[in-house]
Amino acid sequence: MIVHCLNLKLTYDCSNDCKFCFSKHLKGQNLTLNDLLKVIEKAYSDGAREIVLSGGEPTFHEEKFLSCLAFAEKIGYEKYIVQTNGFGLVNNSKIFNFIEDFSKKNDVTFSFSIHGANAKTHDELSSSHGAFEILLSAMKKIFEKTSCKIFTNTVMTQKNFNELQEIVDLVKNFQPEIIQFAMMHTKNLKNLRTTLKDSAIKIRSLKINREILKTEGLPFCLMYGFEECVGESYWPEILDVYNGASKIFSNFSQLENGMRWKADFCKNCLMNELCAGIWIENRDEFLKLKVHPIC
Repeated sequence: MIVHCLNLKLTYDCSNDCKFCFSKHLKGQNLTLNDLLKVIEKAYSDGAREIVLSGGEPTFHEEKFLSCLAFAEKIGYEKYIVQTNGFGLVNNSKIFNFIEDFSKKNDVTFSFSIHGANAKTHDELSSSHGAFEILLSAMKKIFEKTSCKIFTNTVMTQKNFNELQEIVDLVKNFQPEIIQFAMMHTKNLKNLRTTLKDSAIKIRSLKINREILKTEGLPFCLMYGFEECVGESYWPEILDVYNGASKIFSNFSQLENGMRWKADFCKNCLMNELCAGIWIENRDEFLKLKVHPIC
């Protein structure tokens, strides 16, 4: 069955100010609840049955968050994923009580952003004192008191690179279905970015069940032997995106929209059809690696 998903940006406001945030320049943009509900209905009529609530921090605005979930359930969505730093789950009892009840009758996953194995690293990268404590409290509440699944995502940086195994060991306590490590996606902060080569080597060294290990931004050719860990190959076949523009971006492709890049020789790779390519920011490094297509 073809999976059709809507990625809905509820807000660009956030309780954190992560150094590498791809969309922080959009903070303050007003995404109205009325528009959000129209998008949810439109995507459903086009075939979407999964919905990702993202941001910014989707729990930052209570009314938008709760109304969008309730409306999506009412019209028939079947799977819900919330990308979060845990803010609303800890600081808003109405949100958590709603989720506790909502998860009893729906397929719900919380994807937590964890940037370090300790408060010093996580709070520094989040630019928010206490962010690590909030995150762990939220994960604990979801794990112990709801029926929700748990994913984690860590953007790899020079600040947390030596803590990746510690992050794995920490989040394993919450029995996550996915532990993902992602390449940074920003044109700035070159001194904070990790390289494709070093990132692939580091991920290969982690002591973790490969069934739950996933990556973002690393192509198959650099993950040879770890192909099952390339996260993009598990993405929905059809992805609609709404980010406050005047329309839904139907069947959105990061490659076609210039966010990612592939070399000409990628056409000769056996994995080309599955591969999403690399972030455009890593283009020069990739060419210097002189990677050979998988044949």
